[in-house]
Amino acid sequence: MKNSRSNSVFSAFSREIDRILHDSVYLFTGVIAPVISFTLIALIFSANVPRKLPVAIVDQDHTALSRKIIRTIGASPIVLPDTRYSAPEEARKALVSGEMDAVVVIPAGTGLKIMRGQHAGVAVYLNNVYLIKAGLLKSGIQKSIAALTAGIKLQNHMMWGESPSMAMAKIQAVQLTPVLLFNPYTSYEYYLTLLLLPVMLTVFVLFGTIYALGTELQYGTGPGWLDSAGGRMPQALIGKLIPHTAAYIGLAMIMNIIFFEVLGLPLNGHILLILVSELVMILSYQSMAIFIVALTRNLRLALSLASAYTMLAITFAGLTFPAFGMPAVAQIFSKIFPFTYWLELFAGQTLRGEPTSNAIVNIWFMVIFIVAGLCLVPRLKYLLKHEQSWGKI
Repeated sequence: MKNSRSNSVFSAFSREIDRILHDSVYLFTGVIAPVISFTLIALIFSANVPRKLPVAIVDQDHTALSRKIIRTIGASPIVLPDTRYSAPEEARKALVSGEMDAVVVIPAGTGLKIMRGQHAGVAVYLNNVYLIKAGLLKSGIQKSIAALTAGIKLQNHMMWGESPSMAMAKIQAVQLTPVLLFNPYTSYEYYLTLLLLPVMLTVFVLFGTIYALGTELQYGTGPGWLDSAGGRMPQALIGKLIPHTAAYIGLAMIMNIIFFEVLGLPLNGHILLILVSELVMILSYQSMAIFIVALTRNLRLALSLASAYTMLAITFAGLTFPAFGMPAVAQIFSKIFPFTYWLELFAGQTLRGEPTSNAIVNIWFMVIFIVAGLCLVPRLKYLLKHEQSWGKI
């Protein structure tokens, strides 16, 4: 009996290998597209943070101090100053057209006001359509101006006969010492690749599995698939999914190499937990593919739902916007994606070094999705055997 089951799995496996070798879609979704996607994402974010964003500077003061302000702003690694604009309106047009990301206007009389100890305002206009760039530019310019202002005040106090320590105490009575935990470099490699690479993996797992199962219904080849496993649905399913699962595990290994070897992502937890979680996530999305195909019995609709399901996971996973800040309904909705639990586990084991118990809890939550998919295996078998369910694209 045991040999019979093994032969059934091997027969289904051999049949699936033959299908893979004769269908270019499998090659594209299983190898070519993932490798291209992973490579592009790694290259795009290899600079860690945006650098040298174009900023138009309009100097209406034309003094030594205004030129010093320009040099100070330009010293920020995020700013690429452009001083060719003589009027605010010209710079505004460049900002509206997207040629510039920000505009700094130094009004006439700025230097004189500062020398007299009066307040002088420097206007900064930011293109806030792109929140990340605008936030970084605002922070960089503010820090530059603050450093320059502090230096001027320090010089003035020292000219009045105060010691450097006394002058500094008056300028900055309370000094903030920020300590950045878990991502001390404020690196976009750690932040965005942590989100995008695994999402791409789940996309290929879900789409590839739906295609492998859905085409059996679309082309009416389900009975042949079942016959290859002696009519046993568990063996047929295992035999079919083994080559795909192996390919997705290989993609996960490539993802890990990019994370830890190419991008230098820190590993403060246990690599074994990460590897187990990736396997469980792959199985959970394969099970969700079974669930979707059995529920819709329509390849086109199943692929459409899979697209929405994987993309919504990005929004509700809690990385770009914290889950605790979402409405209660959204927080509940975020729990219907295996990716939410995997991302929490992965971030905990890489960046935060969380306890093992936290990771195991997240793995058990992902197992629930596997069980949910397996519950619809009998329905999938029914659809495969009945001709009225075939040909729905």
